[in-house]
Amino acid sequence: RRHLSQDGLIVVVATVDTSEECIISGPDIISRGFVYVRESEELMDEVREIARNTLTDMLDSGITEWTQLKQNTKDALSKFLYSKTKRRPMILPVIMNV
Repeated sequence: RRHLSQDGLIVVVATVDTSEECIISGPDIISRGFVYVRESEELMDEVREIARNTLTDMLDSGITEWTQLKQNTKDALSKFLYSKTKRRPMILPVIMNV
């Protein structure tokens, strides 16, 4: 609870087709208590792009394991957000397989 109140939460929602190894929809970014989205459109666009690139790179490499997709997305976003804001929001990747 303390971590959430200080640094906030970011949810990354994406739908992936593991048999075709492609992203079907998303990633959509939901921010709660991290930054005010209307004032940080550019940051949220960068977060969306990093999530998309991470997922695309992994799928292109043949990595389709659900836990690996989530962990690598979380790691990439965590490093980026800390370098930009010096905060560590809780990152929850929600990756749905089709």
